[in-house]
Amino acid sequence: MTGRETATALATGLADAGVTRLFGVPGGGANLDMIGAAAELGIEFVLTHGETPACIAAGAFGRLTDTPGVAVVTRGPGLTSAANGMAQATLDRAPVLLVSDTVGSATRHRTGHQRLDQTAATRPLTKWSGTLGSLDPRAVAAAAATLALAGPRGAVHLDVDPTVHGDPPPVVPAPPEPSGRDLARAREVVGAAARPVVVVGTDAAVDTAAVRAVLRDLGCPVLVTYQAKGVVPESWPCFAGMFTGAVLERPLLERADVVVGIGLDPVEPMPGPWPYLPPVVLLHSHPVDPAYFGDALVVTGPYDRILPAALATADPRWPGGEAARTWTDARAGLEPPAGRTTLAPQDVVDEAHHALGGGPLTVDAGAHMLVTMPLWATDGPDPVLISNGLATMGHALPAAIGAALSRPGRRVACLVGDGGLGMALAELETLARLRLDVTVVVFDDAALSLIAVKQGSGQGGAGAVDYGAVDFATVARGLGVPAERVEDATQLRKALSDTSSGPRLVDARIDPSEYARIIRVIRG
Repeated sequence: MTGRETATALATGLADAGVTRLFGVPGGGANLDMIGAAAELGIEFVLTHGETPACIAAGAFGRLTDTPGVAVVTRGPGLTSAANGMAQATLDRAPVLLVSDTVGSATRHRTGHQRLDQTAATRPLTKWSGTLGSLDPRAVAAAAATLALAGPRGAVHLDVDPTVHGDPPPVVPAPPEPSGRDLARAREVVGAAARPVVVVGTDAAVDTAAVRAVLRDLGCPVLVTYQAKGVVPESWPCFAGMFTGAVLERPLLERADVVVGIGLDPVEPMPGPWPYLPPVVLLHSHPVDPAYFGDALVVTGPYDRILPAALATADPRWPGGEAARTWTDARAGLEPPAGRTTLAPQDVVDEAHHALGGGPLTVDAGAHMLVTMPLWATDGPDPVLISNGLATMGHALPAAIGAALSRPGRRVACLVGDGGLGMALAELETLARLRLDVTVVVFDDAALSLIAVKQGSGQGGAGAVDYGAVDFATVARGLGVPAERVEDATQLRKALSDTSSGPRLVDARIDPSEYARIIRVIRG
């Protein structure tokens, strides 16, 4: 089988699996054959500046379209540069298939240049890594892409080498059937509770409609994790705030007599002990490790079947308005003090939400995340895109590219710190080239502020956490994105009032002094 024939079979398999778009950085003939064969089937290619941004954009696109996101990279440095993107997809449960060319087996014995054991290198970062060769490549490609979508979603890798037979198609597990015994036990535990609390996690986003249908009138407080933000409308009376595995939600959970997790993944909470005594019931679309939550009961199956069945006996007897009061009290502790003259991170969130709150949101890792997630109210329908399982910086901008391509006609808000933007800065040109409706808001304090708050004596001082000042507005304009620099709320409001289509960037020079207090409120 020739390289072009392999590329055609690969592209056909991707189309069979529902793939509609590729992202990546090609490296030469084999990659270009893949891209060309895909184009002939109507699968478009998006050129990025880096392989990890390609994976992140593909994962965001895949998550919002419920299709496999695909990234195409070259051998050697292309593959290794995608490592963080693969880890992000796997730990943040984003469906990504990474396709790489490789030094072919037929010449490997005499070729040292860019020769790596690429499947061994990617195996720890992926759900499955294998070789696509001459053995039924169409079926292998389709199965690999489908496996990325199967729960738990994550990264899958294909090394393309037409000189060998390659691996057979990976096995895609069938969705689990609910256990009648586990459902009966769940009904018993839930029915005995007077004060149940529901915690909605990232996997619930695979069937938002089923989750909303059962929670709308359940009558108990509902918390959401960062990656499930948007699954439950925050205007609902039952919405009680964020679950992070820290202190913000503790007053509510300490009063609960059962905790029901819907799609709650142990990758989401902060590391640490589970401090709550009530029983835990985890309702999940696929098997999940319950160890973080103690002796939890796990019920697996499709949400539209297990949620109504497991919660049928629920009879909450919380005082009226308890959820709303709990969240109002929690948010009040995050508001900045009166009489300020500088631009606080809370001001940036408030003004950005006022201007952009109706569309999709991507958020980077960093101190600004701790302000944005609780203060940015959303009723969905899309989940907020944030890296929480891996908590990687450099996520928000490429995720915004994937989100904008999946939601044409809706403006995407991208909230990012200066450190995270620096890691993905070249992708501003991708925004400009594609003319995507994305507003990038930079929390600019020239520092790794979250790390600075944690820093103690003898840990490197300012040189370990402080950057020199960067004029991101000027940089953005140089990359083709209209941009403004602002230093107070009035300037910020004016900059965000522009409703014209296309990308833009607002460089907000903030005062980071509030971060230390915010971290104490949220994490203790």
